[in-house]
Amino acid sequence: MTAIASVVLSARRLIVKIGSALIADGETGDIRGPWLETMIEDVVRFFARGQQVIIVTSGAVAIGSRHFKQVDSPLRNEERQAAAAIGQVRLMLAFEQSLKHHGYGLGQLLLTDEDLSNPHRALNVRSAVQKLLKVGAVPIVNENDPVATAWTRVGDNDRLAAGVAQLVQADILILLSNVDGLFTEDPHDNPLAHLITKVRCITPEIEAMAGHTTSRNSSGGMLTKLMAAKIAMEAGCDMIIAKGSNSYPLAAVENGGPSTWFVPFARDRTNRNMCANNLPEP
Repeated sequence: MTAIASVVLSARRLIVKIGSALIADGETGDIRGPWLETMIEDVVRFFARGQQVIIVTSGAVAIGSRHFKQVDSPLRNEERQAAAAIGQVRLMLAFEQSLKHHGYGLGQLLLTDEDLSNPHRALNVRSAVQKLLKVGAVPIVNENDPVATAWTRVGDNDRLAAGVAQLVQADILILLSNVDGLFTEDPHDNPLAHLITKVRCITPEIEAMAGHTTSRNSSGGMLTKLMAAKIAMEAGCDMIIAKGSNSYPLAAVENGGPSTWFVPFARDRTNRNMCANNLPEP
């Protein structure tokens, strides 16, 4: 058994974040139904082991943007809001259909930064998540893009997922993306770049490895994933970045597929001293 598999198996509560490029076809905006079904089968397997899973999913904007004609230019703010409102309905219907096949329901939570930062609202979110899990409904979270403003937006679902992980005291956060993990350089630009398999401390050198997204429908990128890792690690939550585009993406993580594992301070007490002194990993 791999070390990551051991961490996943021992987790009581997991957050799984799904990137837009996984759930929505980049050309048509259609939901990748067969892929979603395999991901849900993974989640159901976790539930059968007595684990709790909360899903944070992107994709509403990507799915809804097909209603707008422009292909290459970014969506204007009001178009993005409308696309999110349209796409969110289709997104939840797809999740509902997949979960229903396995006897599970779902509960939708659309959040803003205020829902995580305001103590009273955060308590309400946590209570709602706990109640959904208790009655056997899978909590599915997205940012409330149709109504969020520049002052209330989290801005990306990587940090939203980390914030939820911190709020509900999750043991592990798995970011499923279209990349294997964190590389020393962009592997598209430098084929000699290599995958960083474990990160104990996010140093300036680690941050310098992050690139930026160029997608018109995605707000994330490696930089936001590193920001999410900081939140998770400080909360004592393991975080994994893994490529999720193939079928059964969570099983691939457990079986030792390519990934980057961010080890929290609470798991390795040497981490905090390493960060404080800016020391490299031994």
